[in-house]
Amino acid sequence: MVGPGAPGGGGGDDEVDRKPVIKPGVHLTLKVQDTAGRTLERTVRRTEKLQGLMDAYYASVPEVTHGTGRFLYDGGRLAGWQTPAELEMEDGDEIDFFTELLGGGGGRASAAAEALSSRCRRRSLRICAGRPGALLGLVKW
Repeated sequence: MVGPGAPGGGGGDDEVDRKPVIKPGVHLTLKVQDTAGRTLERTVRRTEKLQGLMDAYYASVPEVTHGTGRFLYDGGRLAGWQTPAELEMEDGDEIDFFTELLGGGGGRASAAAEALSSRCRRRSLRICAGRPGALLGLVKW
């Protein structure tokens, strides 16, 4: 005799639905959005560290290297050890992701910085050259 749920037993009606149960007081859905318009929605526990959400974002966006950006909520930077409960987050809250920009070389900004630096060097030389013995106090750039 074949029992329910056994192969060939036709116990399809007895299968248990294995979807996770989302409890409104315990779970909340957070949305991570970046400057390129990409979004990630994830349901987390209120007591779960945000590092899992951050790792999920990096995994879903292969163009962004892990650890190269900042997650912000209400204008403050988030740390992976923080929890939604600590930050008093609510269901549907959004977290912003910004890629950190390093460098700044090239273009007009670099030329302006070099011109300013050159101007400052010439000015300090003129000031020092106007007084005898002042060149000893000149700081190298």
